[in-house]
Amino acid sequence: MSQALEPLGSVRRSDGVFEQLRSRILSGAYPAGSRIPNERELAEVLRVNRASVREAVKRLEFLELLEVRHGQGTFVKPVGDSSALQVIETLLRDPRTVSTELLRQILEFRRHVTKHVVELAARNRRPEHVERARELLAQEESAGGDPSRALEIDLEMNTLIGEASGNLMYQLLSNLFTRLVARLGPLYYNAGRDHHRSHATHRALLGALEARDAAEALRTLDEMLEYSESAILRQAAQLERAGLIGPTSGEAVR
Repeated sequence: MSQALEPLGSVRRSDGVFEQLRSRILSGAYPAGSRIPNERELAEVLRVNRASVREAVKRLEFLELLEVRHGQGTFVKPVGDSSALQVIETLLRDPRTVSTELLRQILEFRRHVTKHVVELAARNRRPEHVERARELLAQEESAGGDPSRALEIDLEMNTLIGEASGNLMYQLLSNLFTRLVARLGPLYYNAGRDHHRSHATHRALLGALEARDAAEALRTLDEMLEYSESAILRQAAQLERAGLIGPTSGEAVR
């Protein structure tokens, strides 16, 4: 079987167990419905104590990736049964599970979905959406370079565009990404967000939405995402090299 479990090194034991089991579940090495090795077997293979295995399994059960059936064992749940938002937010909350590659995949998916949301918003927006966007632009201009207020306005703008799409499913996905942006915001703003550039891009996007020009809205969105994604990934790479995020962050004794 690929991706065999490996004895753990100097990372905190329960974190290492969690990482390996999560990786095998999400990669399909432990397929949905399969029973994972029992607590004793995992402890022996990974060379950890059973308490570390127990803690890791509880975390995966909380994420709805595993199901403990008393008297039968621990089974892998279909990933589709898990709360996607909960899984992603938990991964982003823990520096040890954040990596540049994870962020790249999240941003790639966000780009794909957001393009459809913006395209629909340009076609379906109502006058009140345009009016609210104007209010947010005015607030952004008066906020100057205040990072915390700028992030709040970005989040409100994301939510507004999701509402303007007129599609409930896209609105729910847009809300998901709004919450993710709240998590990723510090990476963007710590990388030196250009307030004037951001404001000009938001103004251009508003103009495209007001004119119902989907093509121009998409062009502006591409420019926005290219800039923000590059800033986030650049900052994440620096943190990863410094050992502040990723499996080696906060390295602890066995």
